[in-house]
Amino acid sequence: MILIAALLVLLAAVLLWPIFFTQRHSDDGKLQRLSDNIWHFQRDQAGKLLAENEAEQFCRELVHDLPLTPQPTPLSHQPVPRLPVILAVVMIFSVSAGLYMLSPRIAQVRVEQQRLADPLHAFSVADQQEKQLVALQYKIRGNPQDSALWAELGEYYLYRNAYENALTAYQRALLLRGENGELYSALATVLYYQAGQNMTPQAQAMIDKALAQDANEVTALMLLASDAFMRTEYAQAITIWQRLLDTYSPRINRVQLLEAINTAKLLQNSQE
Repeated sequence: MILIAALLVLLAAVLLWPIFFTQRHSDDGKLQRLSDNIWHFQRDQAGKLLAENEAEQFCRELVHDLPLTPQPTPLSHQPVPRLPVILAVVMIFSVSAGLYMLSPRIAQVRVEQQRLADPLHAFSVADQQEKQLVALQYKIRGNPQDSALWAELGEYYLYRNAYENALTAYQRALLLRGENGELYSALATVLYYQAGQNMTPQAQAMIDKALAQDANEVTALMLLASDAFMRTEYAQAITIWQRLLDTYSPRINRVQLLEAINTAKLLQNSQE
């Protein structure tokens, strides 16, 4: 960016050189004007101090010694060439705009614009979460039989570590929807984290019910694999993750699973 700016200044100087650096001979008439002024001064003084015939003789001598010079013709002002000025201005503006677009400042401006475009930007994170909860509760009051809304409420509480509320919401969703592997997996997740990431009998029972509904239920298998990894049962974790890869489910992130498998293999080799 510094090199671009330097090239810009150099090119602008080349374009504007004929305007600002043209040699001007403004001192050529100064000596002539000084001589004329001296002649007129001395002539006036001679007219005051000498007789008429003596003054005329004195003036003739002055003309011989300091001859009057013809009035210099005014210097013609050449018009300022417009094309170099226009090119220089356009180039400076274009390069300046380009440098600005490449600077981190434009990214900061865009982030700020996005923040201000958010209708809830004036609220803190806690305020926004509260508004989200109020909006969700309002929807549930309008349609209390919608199991998806209850499941969404359970997820809201789960991510905020409000486990009792999450359990209540998921249980209500399960009651409305009936036997469902995803909801059993959600309940197992709540129970697992409520117990401090320990696989309790209650959590294991929910996983068993989830896998009974769907043998490849993603959340249930992921929870089993994560728990095995936490207990340093790397072989078991690798087996479950590989099983998930083989399902080609759109719900999994294959890149992350492959990274998890490679990490588990490294740790497994370090144990041997």
